[in-house]
Amino acid sequence: MIPTLQNRSIIAIPPSYDKEERLEIKSTVGYLKYLKTYGAQCVMTTAGTSQFNLLTTSEIHELNSCIAASFEGSKILGIPPVSTTTACDFVCASRDYLGTGVKLMALYPDRFYSEDAVIDYLQRICEAAGDSVYLHTQKMRSGISGDWNYDCDIINKLYDLGYIVGIKEEHPNLQASYNFVRHLHPDIDVIVAGGSMRRFAFLESAGANSFLAGVGNLFPDIENKFLGGHDKIKHLQTEAKLFDIFMANGWHKSLRASLKILNLTCLNNRNPWPNCDDQCLNQISEAIRELDIPVSTDCVFTGDITIDY
Repeated sequence: MIPTLQNRSIIAIPPSYDKEERLEIKSTVGYLKYLKTYGAQCVMTTAGTSQFNLLTTSEIHELNSCIAASFEGSKILGIPPVSTTTACDFVCASRDYLGTGVKLMALYPDRFYSEDAVIDYLQRICEAAGDSVYLHTQKMRSGISGDWNYDCDIINKLYDLGYIVGIKEEHPNLQASYNFVRHLHPDIDVIVAGGSMRRFAFLESAGANSFLAGVGNLFPDIENKFLGGHDKIKHLQTEAKLFDIFMANGWHKSLRASLKILNLTCLNNRNPWPNCDDQCLNQISEAIRELDIPVSTDCVFTGDITIDY
């Protein structure tokens, strides 16, 4: 089992493509090496953070397998949000790369009609995996009207049944999220998403213990120092400066562009993913420069998908 209640930043790994828009993993291997060199403890793929909708099932397996084999640390690997039968087939096909330090993460694929349907979905996935999983708790459209958000009762029930070990928290209302997290079982691994260090700073006292990386995708050491209690205000201010630019241009789009600017990964995009225009690229480049963080790494590109180790 992955140790669940350590404080850690968890870094989502986006896919990279070659010039023909085919998935390429050579740069991903280099990026994972860079992250580990600079202190990353855990990486993740999941439908919301890894652009799974642009990947085929075989490509998701290829990306997950690459991460499982190449990163020396904990891995949380996403199951695409698909039907129960297809999800279980995916889990069975994942067994070749599941092992010590690897957990799967599920995302319920449909509208919400009943808690029983959600519980049954997780039960079947866990039976296929022979293990508990993480659950991505993003809001769903209700099958009746409006939206539906997970509450503490169903999460605690899933934990008590042995189906989940943790959640990727993503409640749209921050105060409601605080109350949600506060009433969860204390042994549930709560990964804060959608705000990184500053959201974690608010939710930690409610019981959150991990967060999805923001600036840590580029510079893991910043978030590790924050978690270690070193210059917390300074690191929150650093994150805020970067977020001002990245959020204005779209977080995921800016993240992919910045990883390419730093010669790490995300060499090309896959249609219909939007490319950054010159103004956007200049803003992102300047925001990174203003952080004044020296980067020295041997995971650097020297041409099209050529990594010099």
